[in-house]
Amino acid sequence: MIVKAPAKLNLYVQVGPRGENGYHDITTVFQAISLYDTLKISPAQPPNGLTITVEGIDSHKIPTDSRNLVIKAVKALSDHIGIEPNVHFHLEKSIPTEAGLGGGSADAAAALIGCNMMWDANVDESELLAIAVTVDEDTAFFIKGMMALGTGLDKPPVSLTCGKCTWHWVLGFLSRGLSTKEVYEKYDEVLARKGFNGAMYQSRHEHCVQTAWGSTSPHLLAAELVNDLEQPAVEMLPDVRTALSVGTDAGALASLMAGAGSTCAFLAESEDHAKSLAMKLHGHTFFRKIVLATGPVEHAFIIQ
Repeated sequence: MIVKAPAKLNLYVQVGPRGENGYHDITTVFQAISLYDTLKISPAQPPNGLTITVEGIDSHKIPTDSRNLVIKAVKALSDHIGIEPNVHFHLEKSIPTEAGLGGGSADAAAALIGCNMMWDANVDESELLAIAVTVDEDTAFFIKGMMALGTGLDKPPVSLTCGKCTWHWVLGFLSRGLSTKEVYEKYDEVLARKGFNGAMYQSRHEHCVQTAWGSTSPHLLAAELVNDLEQPAVEMLPDVRTALSVGTDAGALASLMAGAGSTCAFLAESEDHAKSLAMKLHGHTFFRKIVLATGPVEHAFIIQ
């Protein structure tokens, strides 16, 4: 079985202080985009259990033991339905790691969708979402794809109604990635310096929740795109600021860091504008690769 797993962008990232549980309060808007990993799923003979091999971009950085989100997700699914899993996964990576694009979570969702079908488990979408959210919020998003509003830990993202608006993106992969854990630690330092305004935070949250992200033209939403993690990421990796400035100067409608970084995403007016923007960005040494993508797209899907 072969499953395609899309990447994601976070059009909006609002981060609050770290809570007593060690996690931050986060409000975010997800959009699945047309950049895909490919996951091949094969039955294995007992007692092989769950194994995975990886090739492609950044494959040397990806663990192949129980730390891998594919393994973690499928173990949760097999526990849920009460079977001993014997499956081998071969993952072909096009989504870079430590890039803010959710590649590991997308692969986990693809594994859940694929194994659910391969095992004839008949786990419905709501159950699959409940399993996915135990892996992480991003994995839960990829079960349904398109666009969704995320409002925190252990809560499945809420799907947004999507119209016919297409978002055209140019993605710039930086030469160096960023650790999500380290970016959030740096964010705590930044917040300690700036101070936390609870009233402003709540106002921003309400504005985000009330915005019609899925049915409003990207042109009208360009000014709404924000990522609270950009400042700490820039302090850790100044190339992020340089890259975002280059994209803006090249004519992007908006320049946004993806997730916890380090990918920089540039919103274009159209497919032709995206191609023109990509040409202008090629040749800058801090980009190791420039990729075109559109959104929103469907969840992980089986092609064979």
